[in-house]
Amino acid sequence: MRRCHNCGKILHELPYTCRWCGHIFCSDHHLPENHHCSRHPHHDHKPHYRLCENCSNVLTGLPFTCHRCGMFLCEECHLPENHRCVPIHSDPESISTPSSSSQNTVKPRTPSKPPRFYWNKFVDNITLKNFTIFSILLMVVGFLPTYYPLTNYHEFFQSIFDFGVLCFIIAYFLYALKCWGASNQICAILMISTPLLTYFLSISVIPESTTNILFYLAIMFCFYAIISTLLLFIVNKVKTGIERHILKRSSRSYRYFTPNLSYSIIGVVVVSFLMVNYGGISMFSDNSAIISQSIQKTNSPAYTTSNAVTKSPTLANSQNAQIIPTLQPEIVKKIENTVGNSPPPIDITTLERQVHDLINQQRKNNGLSSLSYDSSLASIARKHSADMARNNYFSHYNLQGLDPTGRGTQAEYSCYKNYGSYYTTGIAENIMQNNLYDSVTYYNGIPRYAWNSQDEIAQSTVSGWMSSSGHRKNILTSTYGREGIGVAIASNDKVYITEDFC
Repeated sequence: MRRCHNCGKILHELPYTCRWCGHIFCSDHHLPENHHCSRHPHHDHKPHYRLCENCSNVLTGLPFTCHRCGMFLCEECHLPENHRCVPIHSDPESISTPSSSSQNTVKPRTPSKPPRFYWNKFVDNITLKNFTIFSILLMVVGFLPTYYPLTNYHEFFQSIFDFGVLCFIIAYFLYALKCWGASNQICAILMISTPLLTYFLSISVIPESTTNILFYLAIMFCFYAIISTLLLFIVNKVKTGIERHILKRSSRSYRYFTPNLSYSIIGVVVVSFLMVNYGGISMFSDNSAIISQSIQKTNSPAYTTSNAVTKSPTLANSQNAQIIPTLQPEIVKKIENTVGNSPPPIDITTLERQVHDLINQQRKNNGLSSLSYDSSLASIARKHSADMARNNYFSHYNLQGLDPTGRGTQAEYSCYKNYGSYYTTGIAENIMQNNLYDSVTYYNGIPRYAWNSQDEIAQSTVSGWMSSSGHRKNILTSTYGREGIGVAIASNDKVYITEDFC
């Protein structure tokens, strides 16, 4: 899968390739200053080709290039009258430069004064990672009076340590909030509720009347999990509102952000230790001793024997006397005849046509014209699906590093579309990894597969694409006129489907 080199986001659309470092990025990090490009000369303030040069919106699809002025434009600005361009002639080659006395002459845009270099560099370095490192350095500095005789400045260093702890907890909470925004709610809740439960055990004593310590801890954990959920939900809504209405910018997408397990565990341990340190180490140790003694008592043989003796003999007899239901002989025979079933026949060519017809049905439902089937595009797509099935990978880039456009160039296929005042170039692509069966059940060691029919594979593929924003946008792009579908089945019963657009 193609991922942004900076944030790891999966790229469903055509990637943004930096001409300085050569890496691919998403729309949030395609500018050199956004991904800290080391080879980018900071004094060069030329406009980036992946932003609309009229309205500065990010170009999510193939760019529209004006024949007259050569500007890269979005769908709303690609017509000459929309970006205040001089109307062009019918023949692009006969275009001449307008005279300076013409009334329709487009005045050259004066570049804005570049911001100060040091301020930009400072803002770019304000990241969650650097903020965490800064907080750790503050805590280390605050520990100096413990090892060195600095009694005169003890309060000063204690303040530095407290400020470092506060910054670390804020960075930890922001990381959990980032996990929440990336649809990793369980991880975020665990990261917040665990330190809260630890802090509770360090400031309160477990009641002596508690008979089941584990049940008591489970109830308290659920309580703090609910509090964590409400806190994360409210803060995430406030953050989104501030970015949208006050800062006037769309919030950054962390949809494909995957939390690092080691970072999460280390953060939980460190924050829990800080909570215990500020709550009460002695009380936490007393509660820990009570919990360990209770668990040992519960697991002791005497405890198990005493509980077994107190059980009602009537209840025990009734449990032993339960009738275990058995299958009827005809049902058993039917199951034995169906186990080890063979897969349904799959015709690759027919499956490709079925996917193509379903794609056109989706376009028709959205008021768009149908895509014609291009056999050359289908050949490019089929080769990519076969390569993924043979080498067991799933990505828009093959093992040689070629993207869809590069694979088309290798096959001597060019997708250049001239619309008069603008043109597009490049191949867009959707890929899907499906399966021949959904589940497998074993009867007496013999597997029985829940095979998917050819129609179900085609339908689930198109439904999966339409449920994804990036794939759906490719399918419903009005400027695409033809497509090719390529299907390949791997030896492990995985179905690789590639859809190329032009």
